[in-house]
Amino acid sequence: MNNKKDNRLKILSVIVAIVMWTFVVNSTNPTVNKVIRNVPVVIRNQDELEKSGYTIIGEQDTYQANIKLKGNRERLVNLRPENVFAYVDISSEKEGVQSLQIEVDTPTGVSVDTIDPEQVNLNIQKVLEKTLPVNLVISDELKDGKIVEVNQMSPEEITVKGPASAMNTVDRVEARIDDQALLDGKIHNVDLSVIDRAGNPVSEISLSNEDINISFRVFETKKVPVIINTNGSVNKNYEEKARAISPESVVLIGPEAIIKDIESIETKPIDITGLKGNKTGDIELDLPESVEVYDGENKVTFKIDVERKVVERIIIGNTDSDDKDNKTTSDKNKTNE
Repeated sequence: MNNKKDNRLKILSVIVAIVMWTFVVNSTNPTVNKVIRNVPVVIRNQDELEKSGYTIIGEQDTYQANIKLKGNRERLVNLRPENVFAYVDISSEKEGVQSLQIEVDTPTGVSVDTIDPEQVNLNIQKVLEKTLPVNLVISDELKDGKIVEVNQMSPEEITVKGPASAMNTVDRVEARIDDQALLDGKIHNVDLSVIDRAGNPVSEISLSNEDINISFRVFETKKVPVIINTNGSVNKNYEEKARAISPESVVLIGPEAIIKDIESIETKPIDITGLKGNKTGDIELDLPESVEVYDGENKVTFKIDVERKVVERIIIGNTDSDDKDNKTTSDKNKTNE
């Protein structure tokens, strides 16, 4: 009987000790809450996602969450924000908008009470790419009275890559030339832009090259009349009546130093020595070095008309016969007298 009573007292003592210990612990180091604000949310496995040919569009620089933690006061007082790690996992390459639950790693003895927000929405799309030629846009002001030609350009094609929604709007890769300094014949770096069909820049696109190396040749143009140049003279019994040329004028292109002094351009010599009839044909222009006909052939069509000279003949009457008749008439008049 005494043994049973002793056992009961022992059990009661243990229970009282536990209660007292719990009371003391809770009184000296109670369970409390602590909110850590703006905890960065890391996106896990993003590299693996991109290796699979997908990407996140509309991605923010950082995702953040306010996390309410629960634990004993001693642990939470000493808890530093960098000891709390928040993340979402995108190991799945499911295309489209995904709502991913935010997970939080905390130190031992600390648990998560609430997370605000609880999820991160990510728009995952397939990555596309294509190769496009570089489209040069030279301002009209720079081309006024000039012909601007590309001397060298590298690269001539650009590979663009980006999410499907952006790539489906891409129309061209464009380099704009609107600075007079770019036409000095030297090589310059010109930035590239990816443009949609409406002429607006497309964002979220990467380029294999952000710019091109380019140089230009610049030529002046000038419209001048064409003059027929001939050698020799037509046959002495003939004379030139008319000459014609088609076209009557041409547009020349060449260095400004040469073009500015040209007022007309002659054909190469046409031989008309001893010519007795009309002559027609094609003849090249006698162009100075480094000068060409712009947007046309270096030939014109000519026609030279000649006619036989008209010889005027003077008919002289028979004077002796007239004198004789006059004398006879005089004699007859004398007889009658």
